[in-house]
Amino acid sequence: MSKIYPFKFLDSYGKDDTNLFFGRDEEINDLYKMIFESNILMVYGASGTGKTSLIQCGLASRFQPHDWLALYIRRGGDLNESFDKTIIDAGGIAGSADLARSFKAIYRSSFRPVYLIFDQFEELFILGTKEEEAKFIQTVQGILNIEQPVKMIFSIREEYVGHLYEFEKAIPQLMRKKLRVEPMNLDKVRQVITGVTTFEGTNISLTQGEEQAITGKIFDKIKGSDKTLTIQLPYLQVFLDKLYMATTHDDTHQAEAVFSTDTIDKMGNIGDILRDFLEEQVKAISQKLSNGSVTVSVDEIWKILSPFATLEGTKDPISMRTLLDKLPGMDRKLVADTVAAFVNSRILRHSEDGDVYELAHDSLAGEIAGKRSDEEIALLEVRRLLKSYTDLNKQTTDVLSEKQLNFVSPFLDKLNLSPAEQELVAQSQQKIVEQKHKERRRFRLILSGMT
Repeated sequence: MSKIYPFKFLDSYGKDDTNLFFGRDEEINDLYKMIFESNILMVYGASGTGKTSLIQCGLASRFQPHDWLALYIRRGGDLNESFDKTIIDAGGIAGSADLARSFKAIYRSSFRPVYLIFDQFEELFILGTKEEEAKFIQTVQGILNIEQPVKMIFSIREEYVGHLYEFEKAIPQLMRKKLRVEPMNLDKVRQVITGVTTFEGTNISLTQGEEQAITGKIFDKIKGSDKTLTIQLPYLQVFLDKLYMATTHDDTHQAEAVFSTDTIDKMGNIGDILRDFLEEQVKAISQKLSNGSVTVSVDEIWKILSPFATLEGTKDPISMRTLLDKLPGMDRKLVADTVAAFVNSRILRHSEDGDVYELAHDSLAGEIAGKRSDEEIALLEVRRLLKSYTDLNKQTTDVLSEKQLNFVSPFLDKLNLSPAEQELVAQSQQKIVEQKHKERRRFRLILSGMT
């Protein structure tokens, strides 16, 4: 039996990783109990606490395959469209158009209770529209009203729980059963490290007699000088990967490794693990893509990576076409080669469903957002403003104010405006000109009346 590398880096744990998933037994038990007490369950916590892994691996491990049909749903381009596609793919006949018939058809084809798992639900509030949210609320209300029991689990970053206000008004039971996923304390870190280094088939082990010291040193290295009793799971995963490389120098992850306190001590001051990891990868990709005639700067690589993070520092899944639209003037081959290099270095993932690329973890998005210049931030704010008004104009005829237009104007030549955005800017300019003409006429009338 060949041994396996047990660390997932920034990937989530899935149903096939139960032999690698440790440190969350208490949360798994609580989640399993709660799901039978309500048809809606809210799972929330900070980015990096492992909410997705807790559900897709931890909770899934408590069910036999015939006990549940888990349908995982991410927003994609639109949550309602993603929901409909998931339902139809599972055997539903009409998506959200006829919920009762759809879920009855799904049950008849699988004979398993249906669990709808809405992962990274904050994307609805970061990237979606009010119209999209309102339609989805109606869908949830419809699911709760059908006779067939359907369980719904929502996973959301805790800083976006406040955005659920309108949702909870329409669905009062939304927050009645909820589980907060805490960061990893020292005891849970010990469970993780001990578990992945002792299960049958792992290629990682700890130096005998140093087990307690090793886990304590790893925790302290990641924590650094911060006065905290917890660490984030992505930091632990990246550190363990770095420790493996420092021990074996094997980037294929096939060699067996014995972790020791001596190796940990030699790693020196770790600093911000994710920031340093990103900077190392950006520098390496810059060097790799440069040749004798062309030099690719580190700034260019950061610029290509930037659109994958929102203003708030969360993931923004985008297609290659959208990425190119957001990088006008950038060499297309350079963009494609850079994206491929980021996929290879496990910073980006490619999803064939929707043909989009996204960051491997939200924690990376925060680091990327922190690298932006004032001009990049302003460009993102302009893009958001234009998008919000073009979405709004589907129902109204609102245009930009003069102040907003003055803010937008210096950046227009740096953006690939859509036809709707071009029309918005033109209508705004025209309305401002008309308003100024009216003001001048009114002023002249006032002056003429005074003479």
